[in-house]
Amino acid sequence: MMSGAIARVARSPPAVAARVDAPRTHDTAPRAVNARRAVGVPTSRVRVSTLSTTARRRVVAASTPRPAAAAVAIVEPADAEPALAATAPEAEGVNFWKDALPANDAIDKQILKLFIPAMLNFLIIPLVGAVDVFWVGRMGSAVALAAQGAANQVFQSAFWIISFVPSIIAPVVAKAAASGDTEEVQRATGEAIFVASLVGLFGMLLLTFMQDRALSIVGIVPGSPTATQAGPYIGWRALTFIPAIISTVGFAAFRGTLDVTTPMKITLVSQMINLILDPILIFGAGTLKAMGVAGAAMATSASEVSAASLYISTMLKRNIITLKSLFRVPSWANIGKLMVGGAAVQLRSIAQNVTFIAVMRAILTMDSTGTAAAAHTVSAQMFQLGLIAVLALSTLASILIPQRLNAASEGGVWEAKKVADRLLIWGFLLGCFLGCLQFAALPALQFFTPLQNVQEMAKAPVLIGAVQMPLNGLVFVAEGLMQGHQAFMRLAGGMLVSTTLMIGALKIWGTTVEGVWCCFFVFNVSRLFFGLKHHFFDGPLAIAELRGAPAEARAAPVDTKAAAEAAAEDVAAGFDAASKEVASAFDAATAELDAVFETAGLTPADESDGKSALRCALRTP
Repeated sequence: MMSGAIARVARSPPAVAARVDAPRTHDTAPRAVNARRAVGVPTSRVRVSTLSTTARRRVVAASTPRPAAAAVAIVEPADAEPALAATAPEAEGVNFWKDALPANDAIDKQILKLFIPAMLNFLIIPLVGAVDVFWVGRMGSAVALAAQGAANQVFQSAFWIISFVPSIIAPVVAKAAASGDTEEVQRATGEAIFVASLVGLFGMLLLTFMQDRALSIVGIVPGSPTATQAGPYIGWRALTFIPAIISTVGFAAFRGTLDVTTPMKITLVSQMINLILDPILIFGAGTLKAMGVAGAAMATSASEVSAASLYISTMLKRNIITLKSLFRVPSWANIGKLMVGGAAVQLRSIAQNVTFIAVMRAILTMDSTGTAAAAHTVSAQMFQLGLIAVLALSTLASILIPQRLNAASEGGVWEAKKVADRLLIWGFLLGCFLGCLQFAALPALQFFTPLQNVQEMAKAPVLIGAVQMPLNGLVFVAEGLMQGHQAFMRLAGGMLVSTTLMIGALKIWGTTVEGVWCCFFVFNVSRLFFGLKHHFFDGPLAIAELRGAPAEARAAPVDTKAAAEAAAEDVAAGFDAASKEVASAFDAATAELDAVFETAGLTPADESDGKSALRCALRTP
């Protein structure tokens, strides 16, 4: 999201401030212009700056000549009462921290209404994943469990590195839906599906033809027993890369329209297919032979295909997409916009998944028996069951913020600030609850694997993960807020720093399973620093930013298009002014050089002395 600078005003009494609504010629929506002009000062210069979150402009008068035609402020008559610019005195008495606490008000009710189905939707997938681990664990082989966990990590890392489109499309759809622009929703969703399909094709070919190389990233040696079972798993998952990414785009589109119930139903139906097929394909049934670890991948792939089909058909019925928008090839300009935004998202995903791959590599290289890897897989599966709830809250943050900023009613920066603060408190409290729940669920380890040595080794990581839950609640919500502001490059920068710190921590403490899990404290504390810094200090919803903004700015919904146009106008005006100053400087330098030439006895227009080349190099023509 663009960030604008608020012009600082050095006020010298006596002063009069006036406001006018000045419509642009290409936009019928009026834009409030705040102006301050010193009375009694005969000359002035106008500086214009744009505050993107409000699309309003402040014009500040200074002390240099200004043509009358360039004036954009209307000065009050001398006998009129000064109309000071809005300073929002009510903001000074607001207790931001008190407003952040849950109060069972309209904000809490909306969060709860959206959170429960979103959490159930996200919870279905790890629950089914836990069932995968359960059935693979029933094979009684630590190697099979390690192969499934490592291959699944490779696929998930490749998928989330490549599938950047859903992260971009959700805030875009949320903005369009909040403003009632159905055509924009259809265009954005259709183009996202088109680009995502191309990206999915690339991912499928990558994992199909570079299978051994992909598995070697996490430390699986080609030809080893683990590689023998991991290869078929990742091969089957690669075939459904396109349906998987289409499903994530569909989920993002529904989230953008604040509909999280429909995705939950689709996920429930599709994952039931996985649930039914898992034991049949893993252990065989009748004439169907046992497929082992590959059977778990086949069951998951079948559920991905069914989910993509359900998303497409439901979006067509709900008019989120049309056949025309679905098969229309996007313009290069629109593809470029997705790619530019996707570059930052992809950079963040790469950094994040480098962390997960480094963790898996450290785990796999601890022992050759696969016990450490099996313990880590079981611990991670239990951890993800709790983490999925804060992930659901994070996705709400990514859609509620643009929705609040662009809603025609009950919108504005001030309302978005209250929602954002409330979500952070929800994240912390939810993390505390989930940590206690995970601690209480420690005896459930026996249901994930019958191997006693794996159970014993997994206890410490499960406890460490439980302690980290409150921290993760804050981290996920803070990063969700940044996604809602489309601050993707800031997210990427923070993730790169956090990944670097994590890899350094792994080199120091990553020799045991417990040490690896303790390293996640370093990773998440760093992420939290960047997230809270953006929210409280230098982001659009920072307290200092809100206190300094006019009251109308906090109450009015944001016109992002108008803000972009205003910014473009200001940049053009600034460029023109700079060009004139540069031209003036060259003219002055030319005059000085001419004087130097005359003093030296060189006539500027004389070519007979053979020194014209020198003059051409030293002066403008």
